[in-house]
Amino acid sequence: MGIMVAIGSEEQINTGAAWCASIEGVTPENLTVAVLGIDRKALAEYVRKTLATELECDPSDLSISTIEADATAILEHADENHCRSLILIHEVNASELQREVFQTSRYPTLWLRVSGSPPESNTEFISAFEKPTDVTAVVAQKLLGFAPTRTLCAGLDLQRDNLSEAFKSAIADEGIVDNQLILFGIDDPDSSDRVYKTGLMLIDSKTSVSLGLLHDGYTLPEKIASKIYNWASNVAPPMDRQERIDLSMDLQSGSAPNLEFFGLISAAAMLAAFGLIQDSAAVIIGAMLIAPLMTPIIGAGLALAQGNRPLFRSAVSTIILGFFCALISSMLFGWLVLIFQEPVMTSEMQARCKPSPIDFCVGLVGGLAATYARTRRHLSAALAGAAIAAALVPPISTAGLQIAFHVWTWDAKPNGIPVLGPILLVLVNVLMIMGGSSFVLWARGMRTDRTLTIRDRWTVRIAAFLLTIALLILTWLLFPHTGP
Repeated sequence: MGIMVAIGSEEQINTGAAWCASIEGVTPENLTVAVLGIDRKALAEYVRKTLATELECDPSDLSISTIEADATAILEHADENHCRSLILIHEVNASELQREVFQTSRYPTLWLRVSGSPPESNTEFISAFEKPTDVTAVVAQKLLGFAPTRTLCAGLDLQRDNLSEAFKSAIADEGIVDNQLILFGIDDPDSSDRVYKTGLMLIDSKTSVSLGLLHDGYTLPEKIASKIYNWASNVAPPMDRQERIDLSMDLQSGSAPNLEFFGLISAAAMLAAFGLIQDSAAVIIGAMLIAPLMTPIIGAGLALAQGNRPLFRSAVSTIILGFFCALISSMLFGWLVLIFQEPVMTSEMQARCKPSPIDFCVGLVGGLAATYARTRRHLSAALAGAAIAAALVPPISTAGLQIAFHVWTWDAKPNGIPVLGPILLVLVNVLMIMGGSSFVLWARGMRTDRTLTIRDRWTVRIAAFLLTIALLILTWLLFPHTGP
């Protein structure tokens, strides 16, 4: 298993060389050293000689490269060299860069602040706290070849107790010396993790003991998300900062309900109802062009991508209100039609009473295309918006007309399910469009959390809830059934 060490100064290699050489299984063949700074050739030679002395090998056997002092460059270099773990030697001046690398690393990562000589046996490895001991043990075994033999601060409430004060008291009481390594196992390097916050504060403090922060890299879902993100970034590079700000403001303002939205959705629903009654595809297409449904649905997708609860509530409220507004408008139009003629179920109306698994693909592809067009200034978002409206407005108008005409069952051979069929079609398309838009926005850089995290509990709960609804509808559609 290849190990990569990132070095940015002589101080780091002077303090960390012996520690790197002490890691179980480290050899010149599986050790990769990245010297931060493409013009640091003198430092690279110093690192080569120092490590060669510690490893008792020929300097030419070591793989040492100079790279940019950038988190992305460090992780890309690890990818290129097929490394499976990463070690950072703490330095005050490079603390921010090291923190970014630690938080975004895809590999088991150890961030060391060392003092004195390295531990001589596994009895010198100590877990800082009790709860994340499993993380500490697993990652320490991967990186160091040893698991901690005891816990320094046992029995603490990690959510309420003052972890920093407890740690400092335990250090004094236990008489910890500088060749003992205190390890902080981090479940998720996120600002809300109290163990991580405590570790960050201590690693930058003047504490004389040796400390190590470690985490196990990405979980399997995060690794999959990473591959998808890298692929998406190659297909469509992330938006720049100003583009993200402009699009976010536009979607947030457009996701709030207002009279203009209700007026346009009502007009679109009535026009679609007229086209359905006349069995005219041209009129239905006209209704699609004026329907304003694209913005709130994509706004809900943005809320999922960012974990933005207020925006999600606003967007979903607008979608629900818009649905009922369109439904009522088409019902009113249907009652008006009854004054002049007998109700007729046209082929355009019947076609929207039979949702099928294919409609999941229609909604997903429409959502992907519409959102991608919205994020690219040279593409027409209006055309993509029409694709979304095509999947939503005519089914809503169909349901409204059937309610107005009291069409609850078919007199002849069943051809879908009146009212319920169109409503299910709308629900399917909303869910798939929302999911597709969320993925495109996330891939295009519309995120506020740290890179590639999927552990935001609210986002996971909402995504799981929406996916469950979609799967229940799909299951229902796959079973044969007839009209009531």
